[in-house]
Amino acid sequence: MLYALFSTRHFQQLLREGRFANEHTHSYSILLSLFAFPCLVLTVFHFYPLNLLETLSPLQLYGLACAGVVAWFLVSQFVLWYFTAIFNYQEQRYLYLTLKTIYRFYHAILLASIITIVWYACAPKLLFFVYIPLLLIILLAFFIRFLTNINGASRIHFFIYFCSLEILPYLLLIKLLIISF
Repeated sequence: MLYALFSTRHFQQLLREGRFANEHTHSYSILLSLFAFPCLVLTVFHFYPLNLLETLSPLQLYGLACAGVVAWFLVSQFVLWYFTAIFNYQEQRYLYLTLKTIYRFYHAILLASIITIVWYACAPKLLFFVYIPLLLIILLAFFIRFLTNINGASRIHFFIYFCSLEILPYLLLIKLLIISF
């Protein structure tokens, strides 16, 4: 799974072995992602506090971030189901879920390691100079891998879906940071 996002041979092997998105690995990557992204939100708001959230304790802020991530996950799963049903892209749903599982795995490991370093070293600039470039590389690899493997589907439809549900949460977090300054 570590090589699947960047190696075609490993990715094809994952696809041939069965319904990868229905396995336990998919559930574990979701759980890792559900724990890691709220930690990112908590870390960002710890080092760059918003005036709106000064009254919240770190535990309340983490709970709010968890609720937001769970809501975003549920909305994205519903929209993916609806999107693939409306445009008759059921075949691409499995491919997308497989790639999304691999992406979540990379993202959670990346977040866990960088947040630990940022938190204990008190170096919030690492989020911008290390995390953002690595995240962009992983997102770009995910997007290119998906676009090169879909067959019989509109790439424009998936591009719009990808931008609206994969990039939008990061843009909202950046917008909140800009508002706080």
